[in-house]
Amino acid sequence: MWEEDPRVQESNYRLLLWSVAVGLVVGLLVALWTGDWSYYLMFLEMLGIILAALCIYAVLVWTIGHLVRWTWRLARRFKRKP
Repeated sequence: MWEEDPRVQESNYRLLLWSVAVGLVVGLLVALWTGDWSYYLMFLEMLGIILAALCIYAVLVWTIGHLVRWTWRLARRFKRKP
């Protein structure tokens, strides 16, 4: 399927990065021009929340992976002992 094609995934990732970069630059310019920083600060806060959620997700996946690996090794060790 096209969702599994690495080229499509890479282009979606590039689009996301460009969207965030353009949002940061345009938001900063608009905030400087109008003097109203509330929307730009909300944008930055939402980006921070999304990044924090992604970091928490990565830590959870890493921790679960290592716990499964540790349990698997422990089970193999006890299986060989008798």
